Amino acid sequence: MNSHIACGLSVMNQGQSARSDALEALIQYDQSTTSMKTLLREMQTASPDSPDSQFHTQSLSLSVVRFRNTIDFILSRSLGKRKLHDLRPRDLNILRLAVYEVHWLNADLVETSSFYPKIESHYSTEFKEAESVNLDAVIEGMPIVNRLSLKHSHPTFLVKTLLDNLTLDETGQLLTANNQKRTYYIRPNMLYDDYNSVLESLVEVKMKRDPDIPEVFKIVEGVDSVVRSQLFKDGRVLIQDKASIITVNALNPEPGQKIWDACAAPGMKTQLIAERMKDQGQIIASDVYEERVKTGRERSQHLNASQIEWLHADATKPVVHDADKILIDAPCTSTGILQAYPSFKWRLNKETLFALMTVQNKILDAILTDYADKPGTEIVFSTCSILPHEGESQIDSAMQRHNFELLKPLDYGSSGYPGFDCSKKVQRLFPHKHDTSGFFIARLKIRH
Repeated sequence: MNSHIACGLSVMNQGQSARSDALEALIQYDQSTTSMKTLLREMQTASPDSPDSQFHTQSLSLSVVRFRNTIDFILSRSLGKRKLHDLRPRDLNILRLAVYEVHWLNADLVETSSFYPKIESHYSTEFKEAESVNLDAVIEGMPIVNRLSLKHSHPTFLVKTLLDNLTLDETGQLLTANNQKRTYYIRPNMLYDDYNSVLESLVEVKMKRDPDIPEVFKIVEGVDSVVRSQLFKDGRVLIQDKASIITVNALNPEPGQKIWDACAAPGMKTQLIAERMKDQGQIIASDVYEERVKTGRERSQHLNASQIEWLHADATKPVVHDADKILIDAPCTSTGILQAYPSFKWRLNKETLFALMTVQNKILDAILTDYADKPGTEIVFSTCSILPHEGESQIDSAMQRHNFELLKPLDYGSSGYPGFDCSKKVQRLFPHKHDTSGFFIARLKIRH
């Protein structure tokens, strides 16, 4: 067989395998509460598929989830009297995959149909109708919230919240950024003596030194090479979002201090705290979930951070009473990492949000109460969220009940959302402005 033909067939077979795997992932996603990213990781751990095929599967699966409400809107207009919930799960997700390919990848209608035989035999008319939908024309007369929701594939609740706190233009920029690939940052693990030279061996990786944090590099090209490298597997180089690193910078742990990381798992920020402590002082890391404590402890050992003491403890019932500094990286909706975890936006509802806000409030209240008679104690409260409910609102609420001051934010990022008492004294990071995850950071100090 001609080598070019054989290569072409191989690529076609990989494409079909990726589509089949993506279909199974989408069906499983509909039936579970797990994020698509986690589900794919579990599916592909023991998969015999090639890295290229696995990457194609991930791209298809995550993209369909990322644009899910818009895809379903297009389908709803194309099914006639039938409703989406009338379709079998497999048929629905076949149509979702195909609509994504023709609308977002500009794939050929006939060729795409041939990849999905069920469409040719059962949904040919509906698929042609879906392919012909002009989304911009259809949504043009809608209210702004609905228009942005469908144009950028975000829940209306999230869109409305952003419009309440940002300009229309900036809201559009943030929604657009959420649908793009995340930026990856790499740093050497300074708990090893030869950390200065480890990045030099990543010859297939193109990176650029970050202008704000000297030891951090932005990966311009080759993140897959980093993940496959032995240095990464050994924990000698670490991938960590810049916003996460800035959170530790806000805490500013110093050698000789006692630091409590109150919601620590999986422990990446804790490891960075250990680097800054230079093996002098005490680090206590706690988490409410026992399995996460076990994972955090194992990761610390793997990252050469064995000096960290891990505790299974609930931060709403403080067990560390004499820390110099405390990090509360509180559980949240994770709306700041929608680039990497698009499924989080569809798992979000008001019930979930209010439950998380209650937990955040209880943690802040408990720790501020416990340290009320320990003036000078510094606390950093952070959430990986773009919602004011999990940032400015929490700090404003705490200010009414507790005696603390807000320290000046670091010279990174933006001020908080306007209209809150704390707005000018807290910090926000956004993917569209700062090339990071969406993060809220506040620096508190117990008053005398």
